[in-house]
Amino acid sequence: MIVRSLLQDGRLRMEVHPPLLPALARWIPQIPDDTPADPAGSVIRIRPSDGTPPPARPAEERTLELGSMEGWVDGDRALMTGTAGVYGLLDLRAGEADIRAPESDDGNAVAWALFSAATLACALLLGRLGRALVHAAAVVPPGGGAWLLVGDTHVGKTTTTANLLRAGWNYLSDDHVVLRRDGEGQVMVEGLPRPFHLDEGYEQGVVQRVRGATDARERFPGQWRRTAPLAGLLFPAIQADEPTALGDSAGAGHALAALLRQSPWLLADRGCAPRVLTLLRETALFPAHTLRLGLDTYADPDLLAERLSGLRNSGVASSTSATV
Repeated sequence: MIVRSLLQDGRLRMEVHPPLLPALARWIPQIPDDTPADPAGSVIRIRPSDGTPPPARPAEERTLELGSMEGWVDGDRALMTGTAGVYGLLDLRAGEADIRAPESDDGNAVAWALFSAATLACALLLGRLGRALVHAAAVVPPGGGAWLLVGDTHVGKTTTTANLLRAGWNYLSDDHVVLRRDGEGQVMVEGLPRPFHLDEGYEQGVVQRVRGATDARERFPGQWRRTAPLAGLLFPAIQADEPTALGDSAGAGHALAALLRQSPWLLADRGCAPRVLTLLRETALFPAHTLRLGLDTYADPDLLAERLSGLRNSGVASSTSATV
């Protein structure tokens, strides 16, 4: 088994059977493999199917769904089943996820099912560690803390991240981040970076509506950071015919609603939901702004950075934010 630590402190690791690495390549974060994994920490094991059929679907209504995977959480136990023969069994109290998949992958069906299964397993195990997995990007301006770009797929998170990197910012991830508190109670952001999927016309400033993979480590060497204190939240929305503009304060209620939408696994596990919800409520109290993205800043990093020059770089929650 190939062992990779997913977190800076080694508290969550992956153990992958080598033949399944190609199918899992899209999910595995591009982080250094020099962080020792805590042997007492949580683990996601991904192994070949052993020939036995997947467990029967429970009669109860599913607890959650992501892509082709459906999940049922019952106390400290969870079951995931999906397409292409991929399934998973989780012992949440022990911090263990056992995901099984066929070694053959006709048409990438196994790869997509594994992506969803690994994401759900990661989210549920992180919850038991008091951390929150959020579908968001995270960028860091020079001398500042991490600003989350929170929103659905295709709202401009990756393109905005790439533009800001070209303008000299750093990044943690363009797709998934982990929120946690440090020993002093500060909300910290840790990235799970993967290849960027940018419009193939991005470098030329032309929208082609076809995406291709870009290795951000090679395209933007030295600009990845593993973790940073939270500074605030941005909620991007594409309005192509309008000029890019940073909006006024989005408000703590709007921020919490957006965070919950991008953490759909939050309430699946009652054993940790209250603690993780508290973390998201505290995150929602940080400065938050809407970000209208127009074509004027598409592939124009300097203009985008200028439009974001008013962001506060403080990592301290706003004292004027409403209580959530």
